[in-house]
Amino acid sequence: MDTVSPTAHLLLYSHDTFGLGHIRRNRKIARALVDRFPGLVTTIMTGSSLSGQYAPHPRIKFVELPQVEKQPDGSYRSADPNLTYAQAIRARSEAIRHCAENTPANIFIADKEPLGLGGELRDALDYLKGTPTELVLGLRDVLDDPDTVQHEWHSKGILDAIDGLYDQIWIYGAKDFYDPLKGLGLPDNVRGSCSYTGFLYQPNPEMEDAPLHDLPDDYLLVTAGGGGDGDFLMNAFLSAYEHDPGLSIPAVLLLGPFSQQTKARSIRDRAARSERVTVIGFNALPEALIRQSRAVVGMCGYNTFCEVIARRKPALFVPRQTPRTEQLIRAERARELGYANMIAASEAADPARLSAAIHTLLELPVSRPDLDGFDSNGLERICARVRETLERQGLIPLAVERAGL
Repeated sequence: MDTVSPTAHLLLYSHDTFGLGHIRRNRKIARALVDRFPGLVTTIMTGSSLSGQYAPHPRIKFVELPQVEKQPDGSYRSADPNLTYAQAIRARSEAIRHCAENTPANIFIADKEPLGLGGELRDALDYLKGTPTELVLGLRDVLDDPDTVQHEWHSKGILDAIDGLYDQIWIYGAKDFYDPLKGLGLPDNVRGSCSYTGFLYQPNPEMEDAPLHDLPDDYLLVTAGGGGDGDFLMNAFLSAYEHDPGLSIPAVLLLGPFSQQTKARSIRDRAARSERVTVIGFNALPEALIRQSRAVVGMCGYNTFCEVIARRKPALFVPRQTPRTEQLIRAERARELGYANMIAASEAADPARLSAAIHTLLELPVSRPDLDGFDSNGLERICARVRETLERQGLIPLAVERAGL
């Protein structure tokens, strides 16, 4: 651990309009940094309503932005019926600028959206460019297919603004896994600011020993991430279990906090008819559920992928394909590299095919030593890069000074 100046502050932006992926990724980064640097304070600006569901930490603070909701077609609307979408974005933009001005940061990390949702980061970025703050853009391993990303970044004005906007661009994945920026024709200096961190995973001692009450000792975990669009997976899985009595392993279905009430009720009613199935609505420690499982069936969102493969668990991914192909691209690449099995959502709708895929999954060893080469050291590398920045800013003694050289 490295002691830093008590004035050291890191500010993270997470638009969080759908699911758990963004807030969980940013909280992982914040937790790794405050553990590594006693004295460092982090603030996460988030549009998620779930920040209070996670264990509090005295040096991880949340600033909640007015919420917007992502629709099935990929569009957005204000969660507040009294605000239009444009008004909500304006209110969020003002809150972000106010936070940037009143809680000066040494490092600012934007998650996924270079200009923010609806351009809401523009004012804050204009302000921060005139300060000593190091500006970092963090991108997950896969954004979408190249044509879609190129179209979106062009239509949002990102391609015109990205040159010189950020000091560093971190890609939260491995270079040999996928390039999320391919096909964009970015300038050489923008490409030169990009680096791969590796995937973000770090065992949390709180989760390693977290007790899991009322669950079997060995089970098949079925997870839909945030759950907003995961009912297809849960229903397909239940159909496979109803079709095949030979699937005798107990199953735990993790619906997620955004599962629609009527759909969740239907899933629970179906599951109640089977002694082999347990349903959980939301768990703030999904790593503990993964740890105790025999194998995992999931949709292949970023966090699920990282945690399952880093844990060397057998995995079967059933990715969604709308409104983005991100999960499909990740799952197909994972299958190509031998990290996991995959079945398309259309194939999983056939109970016999999904049942066969689950049987194949359960033939794999409980722990897969062939996954030892999976690069899950992203949080360690982020800590190292933050340390370099804080050294340049004089908030940590230089390594040579500590060594007495």
